[in-house]
Amino acid sequence: MLVAGILLGFGVKLATNSAKTSSQPSVTRKSHQTKHQTANTVSAKVNVPTILIHGVGGSFKSEIPMMKEAVKKGYAQWGLVVHVKANGEVTTRGTLKNKPNPIILVRFNNNVAGEVQDAKWIKNVLTTLKTKYDVTEYNMIGHSMGAYAAVYYEEYYSHDSNQPKLDKLVTLAGPFDGIITARKIRWIGRVSNSILKLWDDTPNLNRLTATGKPRIIHPEYRLLLAKRNEFPSSAHVLNMYGNLKNGTNSDGTVTNISSESLAYLIGSRVASYREKMITSYDASHYGLHNDNTEVREQLYKFLWNK
Repeated sequence: MLVAGILLGFGVKLATNSAKTSSQPSVTRKSHQTKHQTANTVSAKVNVPTILIHGVGGSFKSEIPMMKEAVKKGYAQWGLVVHVKANGEVTTRGTLKNKPNPIILVRFNNNVAGEVQDAKWIKNVLTTLKTKYDVTEYNMIGHSMGAYAAVYYEEYYSHDSNQPKLDKLVTLAGPFDGIITARKIRWIGRVSNSILKLWDDTPNLNRLTATGKPRIIHPEYRLLLAKRNEFPSSAHVLNMYGNLKNGTNSDGTVTNISSESLAYLIGSRVASYREKMITSYDASHYGLHNDNTEVREQLYKFLWNK
């Protein structure tokens, strides 16, 4: 009720989700550790805002469930609600003043524009946060295409002088090398044909080579591959994805190979990198951000050592 009251004050409708406990252990596939950091525990900085980026068709409802328990437990506080209009204009509600570990919820009013456009809008958001709120460092959580957009932004735009610095990035169900083609049907007529082309992956068809590079490189992965050396080397990254254990090696929308292909791009470059395969209660693409206790536990530990 407390969270609902706060967000309703921002004019946001809140969906209620009941928490469920994990029934199975998850799997840590690999980690890369450098600069004397451990992959499991990274020191938490005080009062660094955490920005949430939703995926295609997403909204605040994609973001709130992951953070409401953190607010309830006192790990963080609601800070800003950010709307990005279709023309790129950014509007904000709330404050970061006297807010320990503030949470910033971002909503793209056009939520089917695609991940490359979303990355450009992320730049607008961060420009606003730096110039209006004096934000110099931030954490970011991206779900689905929001995860792709976050990585694309960091590679292509984050080095501009008017951008703050990334501290920690969480990618959740990231489709870095394609989305399962069979899931395309629900988006026909809702997104452009150019975006529909991203649904180009097939379960169990792709493989990672010994170096971690995917054997099948889809066009969207090629964009990230071209700028892999531009990703901020001081960042800490947690890459989480779900496996339904139904033979598809996927979360139902994104294959594990597609998510795991991020490691080849940035795993050996950043300060620390860890992957976590979630197989506990509802490891589906949408369940990961909506109602997964283990995802939240991993988030809070990574962001705030809680």
